[in-house]
Amino acid sequence: MTALAHVLGEAGPGAHVWHSTRPVSEIRAEADEIAWRCVVLEGGAVVDKASFLEECARGYEFPAYFGHNWDALADCLTDLQWLPPPASGSGGGILTVFEDSHTFARADLDAYSIALEVWEEAAEAWRRIGVPFTVLLRPAE
Repeated sequence: MTALAHVLGEAGPGAHVWHSTRPVSEIRAEADEIAWRCVVLEGGAVVDKASFLEECARGYEFPAYFGHNWDALADCLTDLQWLPPPASGSGGGILTVFEDSHTFARADLDAYSIALEVWEEAAEAWRRIGVPFTVLLRPAE
């Protein structure tokens, strides 16, 4: 079992704080190795709802019709058909690594809390069809 597989097994679906200094390139490679799609969100400039939704649109490669609101985020997170499957094949889950996540939490706690709720709802929707959906929140170290 890889180190990331162990973390994902321990954390389970949903959003979790993950204190790790592993380079994103290693996380992406390991996610691919265990057949998980991996999305990395760069949170350093995320300070409010608008910048969070913009970063989600970039990171998840949302289609042009993405409405930049909470409902649109929820809709897109429970689809994600446009994301390419991992090179190692399908069958794994969906991993989001939110770098510098606490920048957003400190700047706009209300919006951050709503974002966590949306991710939890997405995790539940994916769970119902047997696909793990995990968000690892990495605060700046």
